[in-house]
Amino acid sequence: MLNRLMQKLRRFARDTRGQASIELVIFTPLLLACMTAGYVYFDAYRQKTVNTNAAYTISDALSRETDVINGDYMDGLHELLEFLTHSNDQVGIRVTMVRWNKNKNAYRRDWSKTRGPLYPLKNRDLNTTLVENLPTMLHNERVIVVETSTTYSPIFNVPGLDEQELYNFAFTRPRFAPQLVWSDY
Repeated sequence: MLNRLMQKLRRFARDTRGQASIELVIFTPLLLACMTAGYVYFDAYRQKTVNTNAAYTISDALSRETDVINGDYMDGLHELLEFLTHSNDQVGIRVTMVRWNKNKNAYRRDWSKTRGPLYPLKNRDLNTTLVENLPTMLHNERVIVVETSTTYSPIFNVPGLDEQELYNFAFTRPRFAPQLVWSDY
């Protein structure tokens, strides 16, 4: 009886009929989940790169400006950011003209304007929050600081990747004028 049972077990172990369909049923959902997660992570990194490039593009455009800018100009920059990032979510932009005051040993803002969910910067914000990101400058030298913010929502729910804010910081020295001037006309 034991001998007969062992023969049936050996025959069952050698039988390969039906194993491919069982493997397909087991591994297809796993393979699809891995491909989906890979796509979502790739898309998140792609969106981060697009947002970074948009911040640098806007910063470069502002550095070449010789005329005064105003609210309409800022509205146009906000629309440009939306266009460049292809974002379906809320986007924000903050442009701040920053100068170094050697006498007070502190950064000072000439002006700060925003569109979207960001708030205008104060002098204390520059010297507490952003001081690590700002360059070393000469007395009364100015830089244009551009900060952008977009919300990234993954297409699929993947563990470890939830909706998140993509924040970018870029600064550029004015190229053709000593400073970028704001006007409320």
